[in-house]
Amino acid sequence: MLILISILIVAMFIILFHKKIKKHANIFYIISGLIAIGFVLYFQFNLGNQVPKDINKYVVTIFSRSAVSTALFTIVMYTGVLDKKLNITKKLLSVRGELSIIACILTLGHNVLYGKTYFVTLFVDHTALTWAKLIAALISLVLIAMMLPLMITSFPSVRKKIPFKKWKGIQRLAYVFYGLIYVHVMVLFLPKIQKDKLFDIAIYTVIFGLYFVARVYRYLKDKEIKANRKLKLSPSV
Repeated sequence: MLILISILIVAMFIILFHKKIKKHANIFYIISGLIAIGFVLYFQFNLGNQVPKDINKYVVTIFSRSAVSTALFTIVMYTGVLDKKLNITKKLLSVRGELSIIACILTLGHNVLYGKTYFVTLFVDHTALTWAKLIAALISLVLIAMMLPLMITSFPSVRKKIPFKKWKGIQRLAYVFYGLIYVHVMVLFLPKIQKDKLFDIAIYTVIFGLYFVARVYRYLKDKEIKANRKLKLSPSV
């Protein structure tokens, strides 16, 4: 349920403030960094006992459990398969790189928060982890290794210094990255399917399943357009 709430909030925020995000990207990066540091310290000093439960559940948790960053990644990945002629797509495309960077910054905060427990245990005594948490921790390390180059090359100043083909090759890691996000979530949620995670599993499966179908369709459509373009440009016999 958190992911749906987060997608709705994030989508509305982007629509309302996409111009400001583009114009003042660095400010949004700093704010994202402060939020990431904030929720890490929030749990480090056990401040949850001093605030209402609803604030913990609907404000702090959507950041600490990476719901907001996943919502941002979801919007970023769907932007690539939407009709580019649509006004909403144009708005999203104008800040796609910035949204990706913000999502990465918030995700790093999530990694620090949970990593200081699970990454430490993974390297010190991995047998203390359940199979689900062990696999999730390993997937997280792979995700971080992929996310960092994706994040760094999303900065315009870095992108300009990289040949387009090389940059494009790095950015294609995003497809594997998105897939691993889904696997990571499923590894954590499936053991809890009998409790309260069935709805969440269904939601994530629909979100990522629809994206997969849309991505394949967009690939085939773009391939068809390129083929027709070449056919038109080829000299007639």
